[in-house]
Order: sequence, then structure tokens, then C-alpha cells
Amino acid sequence: MRGRFGVEIPTAPQVPHFKVYLSLVLLGFALLILRLWYLQVAMGEQLLAQSESNRKRFIRLFAPRGMIVDRAGRTLAMNRPEFVVSIVPAEVSDDSVLRRLSQILQVPLEDILQVVGNPKQRAQRLYPVPIAMGVSLEVVTRIEENRLWLSGVTVSPQPVRWYPEGKLASHVLGMLGEVDAKELATLREAGISQGEYVGKMGVEKAQEVWLHGHAGGKWVEVDARGRQRREIEEVPAEQGATVVLTIDKALQKAAEEAFGNRVGAVVALDPRTGEVLLLASFPRFDPNAFARGMKPNVWREIANNPLYPLQNRAIGSRYPPGSTFKIVTAAAGLHSGAITPYTGYYCPGFLQIGRWRFGCHRRHGATGFVRAIGASCDVYFYQTGLRTGIQNLAEMAHAFGLGEVTGIDLAGESRGNIPTPEWKKKRFKEGWYDGDTVNASIGQGFVQCTPLQMALVASAVANRGTIMKPFVVKRILKPDGTSIDTQPTVLKQIPLAPEHWQWIERGMRDAVAGPGGTAHAANLPGIAVAGKTGTAEDPPRRRPHAWFICYAPMENPRIALAVVVEQGGHGGAVAAPIARHILETFFGISHAHARGDASATD
Repeated sequence: MRGRFGVEIPTAPQVPHFKVYLSLVLLGFALLILRLWYLQVAMGEQLLAQSESNRKRFIRLFAPRGMIVDRAGRTLAMNRPEFVVSIVPAEVSDDSVLRRLSQILQVPLEDILQVVGNPKQRAQRLYPVPIAMGVSLEVVTRIEENRLWLSGVTVSPQPVRWYPEGKLASHVLGMLGEVDAKELATLREAGISQGEYVGKMGVEKAQEVWLHGHAGGKWVEVDARGRQRREIEEVPAEQGATVVLTIDKALQKAAEEAFGNRVGAVVALDPRTGEVLLLASFPRFDPNAFARGMKPNVWREIANNPLYPLQNRAIGSRYPPGSTFKIVTAAAGLHSGAITPYTGYYCPGFLQIGRWRFGCHRRHGATGFVRAIGASCDVYFYQTGLRTGIQNLAEMAHAFGLGEVTGIDLAGESRGNIPTPEWKKKRFKEGWYDGDTVNASIGQGFVQCTPLQMALVASAVANRGTIMKPFVVKRILKPDGTSIDTQPTVLKQIPLAPEHWQWIERGMRDAVAGPGGTAHAANLPGIAVAGKTGTAEDPPRRRPHAWFICYAPMENPRIALAVVVEQGGHGGAVAAPIARHILETFFGISHAHARGDASATD
């Protein structure tokens, strides 16, 4: 190439344009092939699943929980089908869906928001959350009519827990609630997933793995608006196992009727096996209120109740046992040799120790062993406790199982407290005094026991020192027809001579049927009952707790029980009549007016 003045100008070599174009085309094809490989091979399964989810939806069908029945097969907890309205929080685009649903269900919007959470929480919740259970057919129809404006809302028939007897045995049966994160970590292996209801207390919680069953579900085809078109596939749910309890429904009902509106607890055992025949705590609650999803206002009412209705007082509350503890003091005195069955003391109505006077509820005069138990003479047991010593007394209490958990197959058990000088030093930084021993010898001061433990004290006398481990689950009936039976086991064996048990029994019989006995209200015609009353001071409460423990019949004990009425007054006047009503039911005796000498009560 020549320039303006004819000078030759060199030029760069030219690359053909078609080669550049060819390179670009080949690169484009390579990228396209790579993209197709990524979409169809690398991401193929995920995208296919996402595509399928746009037209398919899995509706989970929760498994019916296993039934809970009493020892005779009478139903205590079952299921019944109800329409359940659920919502998938992640599919709620805005609060207009919730407002519309609130109007249809006649449920405050605040209650629904509390269940589904805020927008940030909803995005993480991909499973259906129950909003309302037991809705009417009319409500179901209205929801279907408004389907276009209710994205994420489903209606399905589901088995809902139902307790046909309402509050009966509520603390034994327990209650349900939505599984939380902590529970899910331990129950996931059992097939339990988010959104499901699990046991929160009682047998429902203790036997969750057996009761829960295995959930099923069905795949359905939906249109762009989420409306169900057809069912594609169904996986049947498997019902949980049936749990057979040791509880006697008729006896439980009799106890709860006799207790009325009082606060306290009742426990009855078969001393031969440890089977719990009844276990009741008062006040009661209705577990049906929890089975359908707890409404906030209902929960606030229960949570703010000063009587704590969810507390299982039968196994979880600790009380000073009062004079019922004198059985333990008597056994400790006899075993240590501090007293014999022929030891007597004079009761002037009090015992003076230094400047402290420890009173008795009356002046008994010269008192022997049997009469001391029957008339519940405090002075006799003050003297016995001082002679025996706190260490021997504490050892015997532990031999009876006091101050320890029994291992019953229910959660929430308290161990109570049996004091010693070492315990007091550690707890209060104080020494031990004779007054502490005097108080402990009659079940006062620092001594605390549960009603279940005191029922075991009665069982120990009935069994001549053998204490069977208490249990409430008698049998598990699995869906395949096989069963798992609970085998009775010995919990404690008290080292006390057979003749000493006979003397203690004579004293307990004297309390029920002897002159001056404190438990005449529990005396039954034709049935020999051995019992012991207790009236336990429990400051700062103004009125004492009323106690009564017993077993019957004496010649072949089949039932042992403990009754405590919080701030009820005298055990013989308040707790013994309740026990009588239970015993009459157990032995098939027509209920009669329980007469007793209130002036002789303790």
C-alpha cells in the first residue's frame, strides 16, 4: 500500500472474518451444550421434582394414636374423625388469606397469627399446621367456596384424640401438644415429624413411641390455584399400640367423686404387685382442651390458675406427712431396740425440752405401743424418736423408700426429703437439735413425702416389709397382636422382724376400730381396715393438711392407699371419709354415711 506521497506503507496480516465467526459459533454451541447438560443431568432430578411439585401435593395423614384402656379394657383415651383445617404457612402470600380464614372460622386473627408466626417464620414452615379442629360441614363448605382466595389452606378428615370421660384420670393420661424442636431431636427416629402432636405429660408422654403409630398420606394432583383435581397415590397410616393401664376406671371415678372440689391427691396400690389402682390429683384438667390445639385464652386461664391444675400432686408434690410418719418411727424404734412393743410412756399433753414445749393434741396419760398408734399420741413418738436417734430414723425412712424416687413409669416424680444433721448443716449452716428429732419423729419439721410414697408405707406394713415397685402400664398390645407385659418387681425389703409388723398392724387397726382411735370414719362392716391418720402443719399455710393411709383387708391385703387434702384440717375427719368411699367401691359395699368421732381425729 502506498501513501499520499507514493511511499510504500506496510500493513498487518489479515485474519479471515469467517474464522472469527466460526469460533464464536462453536463457543456458543459449547455453552449451550454445557447448559443443557447442567439442566438435564446435573440438576435434572431437582428440577423434575420442582416441576412435579407445581402439580402434585402430598397431604400427610397422621396415624391414629393407640387407645388407652383401664385394667378391664374400658376406654380412657381414643380417637374420633373430625374435619381439621390446616394451613401451610410458607404458602401464605399475605395476611388477607388469614383475615378471610379468620372470618370463616370465627377465630380471632391474633390467634391464627400466633399459630402460623410472622412472615419470616412462615417461610421456614413447609408443613401443614392445624388451625381448627372439629369444624362443621358448613365451615368446610365455605372454605371450599373461597378456595381461590385461601392459598395454602387445606381441609381433611383426621383422627383427633378424644377422652370420653373428660377430666377423669387426667394426670395419669396426660395431654398432647405440638412437637417442639427438643422433642423432635429424640423422636425423629420414631417417624415423628414437625406439625405432629405428641404426649406432653402422663402416659401419653411416657408411652409416646408405642402410642404414636406411623403416619401415612396421599399424593394429589392440583391445578395452578392449588385446587385438588385427583388422587394419585395413597400410603395408609398405621395406628399405634393399645396401652392397657393398671388403673381401675370405677375406682378412679369413685375417688374423684369423693374428693369433690378439694385440693390434694389420692393413690391406691395393689400391695402384692405394685399395680397402681388409682392415681388422682386435684384440681383436675380436661385433656380434650389440648387435643384440639390449645386456644391462647384457655391456656392463659390454666397457666394463671393459682392452684396449678397441671401439677401432678400424687407423685410430684411434697408434703409433711404428719402422724402417718409415726409408722416409720415405730418401725425404727423397734428395729433399733430403743423400744419394744411393751414400752409405755406417760403423756401429760406435752413434752418439755429446755424452754421449748412440744404439744400433743390431747392428754393421753399412760400410753402403750398399740394405743399410741391408734390414738396418735405425739408424746409417745417424741420419746421414741429421741431414744431412737435421727440417724436410725433416717435409715428406716429410706428403707421405706422415703426421700427417694420410686421409679414409677410416669415423669415428674419428686423424691421428697428425709433430713439428717449433715443435710441441715449443708442446707442451713446450722447444727441439729433435739427439737429437730422430735419434729421429725411425728412427720413434721423438714420431713416431706409424696402421696405415692405414703401409699408405699401402707403397702410395706400390708406386705410385712416387701415393697413392690409401683407402675401404671400393665400391658402394651402391639398392632401385630403381640403384647409386652410389665413384670412386678421388688423395690425395697425392710429388715424388720415379723412380730414387729404384727404389732404395728395392731396399732393401725386400733386407729380404725379401737376405742379412742382417730380413724373411725374409715371403719367398714365386715372388712378389717388398718389405717393411720395425720394432721400436718405446713407453715405459712394456716390450716393443716389432712392425711390418711390404710390397707385392707388385714388378713389378705388387696389394696393400700394414701389420701392427702391440702389445708383440709384433721385427717380423721376429712381424709378418712374419702378413703372409706374408695374402699366401699373396691369391695362392692353400698355407700353409707361415714360416721366418726371428730373429737378423736388427728
